[in-house]
Amino acid sequence: MRSESDKIIEVAKELLRQYGFCVEQLWHVDDVHFVCEQNNLPKISDEEAMEVFAIAKAQFDGECGISWPQLEKAVQVFVKQKSLVEDPCENVCDGACA
Repeated sequence: MRSESDKIIEVAKELLRQYGFCVEQLWHVDDVHFVCEQNNLPKISDEEAMEVFAIAKAQFDGECGISWPQLEKAVQVFVKQKSLVEDPCENVCDGACA
């Protein structure tokens, strides 16, 4: 039996199709969490996962769309950006700023 969320997703896909969108593959924040887990990266929040999607969208390649390798690259970019923001002294000047 299909869950309520599966039914909602199918209705949303059909609505988008009616308006000319092709949306066979929908990505979910759980996909980003899976990439992090598979690559032994720290857990990130759902909000941070949405930032990963924004990075993937900014680096969108019309030839292949958003794919697992592109999503993995976006996660790596996000993690690197996050580490630079969280501890800029350590990452930029090797602790010599203190």
